[in-house]
Amino acid sequence: MILHTVKSSPFSSFALKDCLKLLNNDDKLLLISDAVTAVSAPVDCQPELLKLHDERRLFILKEDLQARGLTAEYGRVIDYSDFVNLTIQCQSQLAW
Repeated sequence: MILHTVKSSPFSSFALKDCLKLLNNDDKLLLISDAVTAVSAPVDCQPELLKLHDERRLFILKEDLQARGLTAEYGRVIDYSDFVNLTIQCQSQLAW
């Protein structure tokens, strides 16, 4: 199981789309930094993100949402402590 962390906004980068293409069935996705905008506004890859949400594999860093004055429409909002636990649960991490 891999924890994929995406930090770039889907409005300025293809990192999120590229990441979604490579996710395995047991991988998890954490949106950090500007990538948190993907769950607060409509994006092209919304169907894939909603599927991950339904499978409980989509996570969003709370501090980055708050720093941008945003709220998540879907996904599990986690704090830094949860981020550490998620990292421990996964065998490896891939940053996009």
